[in-house]
Amino acid sequence: MAVKQAFCLPDLGEGLTEAEVVNWFVGEGDRVLLNQPIVAVETAKAQVEIPSPFAGLVVELHAAAGSSVQVGAPLVTFELPDVEGSDAAASKPKRREVLVGYGPQEDDPASPLRRSRRIQWERPVPTTRPVAPPLRKLARDLGVNLADVPASDPGGKISRDDILAAHQAQVAGTAPENCETRAPDTDPPQQDDLLIERIPITATRRSIAGKMRRSLSEIPQASIWLQIDATPLLEAGEGPVPGSRQTDRVTPLVLTVRALSLALRHHPVVNSTWDEERQEIVVRTAHHVGIATDTGRGLLVPVVRDVNRLSVEGLAPEVKRVVGGARAGSLRPQDLTGSTITLSNIGPTGVEGGTPIINHPESAIVALGAILRRPWVLGDGLAVRDVATLSFTFDHRAIDGAEAGRFLRRLGDLLEQPASILGGG
Repeated sequence: MAVKQAFCLPDLGEGLTEAEVVNWFVGEGDRVLLNQPIVAVETAKAQVEIPSPFAGLVVELHAAAGSSVQVGAPLVTFELPDVEGSDAAASKPKRREVLVGYGPQEDDPASPLRRSRRIQWERPVPTTRPVAPPLRKLARDLGVNLADVPASDPGGKISRDDILAAHQAQVAGTAPENCETRAPDTDPPQQDDLLIERIPITATRRSIAGKMRRSLSEIPQASIWLQIDATPLLEAGEGPVPGSRQTDRVTPLVLTVRALSLALRHHPVVNSTWDEERQEIVVRTAHHVGIATDTGRGLLVPVVRDVNRLSVEGLAPEVKRVVGGARAGSLRPQDLTGSTITLSNIGPTGVEGGTPIINHPESAIVALGAILRRPWVLGDGLAVRDVATLSFTFDHRAIDGAEAGRFLRRLGDLLEQPASILGGG
């Protein structure tokens, strides 16, 4: 005899209360194994896969792709074997609430999870064709059933034009024959209305917008700039990490993260938050550096933790891991929260500098601009050097202008002398 067991969306942590279903890897009637990925969801922090907490038969999916699910709401119902004829309550394995993307706990060395990890899973083919969330919403708004939309792409991927063509065919097919043609009751759309595209706001974009709005509305922000001779910085990045057997290189980004932490040692108030309720400046002793990263899902800020405890050898692979993971969408939600200061590397865009917005509730953000060849006064003469602009935005409630200037100057001095960064500052 079998019993039915509902699996609810688990606690996502970090204040997240909902997630959007991106794609199901299983369908109703499929049999799944323990810890097999069953669904991909997107939160304001990351896109992650949820593994199955049970081995059994999928009998009902409670949320369609593109819909939002609240934490604690049913996600999928399984049909499980009734262990030794016991009732459902007794037969259900006791499990802790799990963080999205983590699966069941593995404290017990003999647990099924540990045994299952010896098996290399082959992801099942989705029972429905994956469609981007904006296109799913477009289809819903137009009343188009995606299952009936023929794809023009040889690989079966549905495009915006495919949905619009299906909608036009649907309208033409439902129009009554031999009906009288009458002028529309409303004015036809203006030319400008036909030239716009409406892009649905994703969970990630809503999170970005909320943080930016809150930052500018709550924090009195001021910005300053400093140009530095980055020639030694580039020269230091020509080889691998000193003493490292890995292929990780001392990139300008790695050295800037390291220099930022060294400068905070002398100016700790920069690594702080403003507590309005208690009227206190809360200075953080740990240097958790967020790295603003451009990804396909928008701006994400993966965090390198305890930079003040890392050597350059330990920092280089960690920077590579979090930046690469943010772009690949493979980071855990806790890898995207908890920063105490943020670094934005806008150099790859070719932009020299700007006024970055503070990542609330922090008190400061640094931007490293493009490194460009410029004339530079060197001694008593001119030389062509690689020049970079550092932009620094700070909370003027916690940090005075003079203190901000001293901090930025120290950071610039460190970057102009990378030997001091490699040696510990």
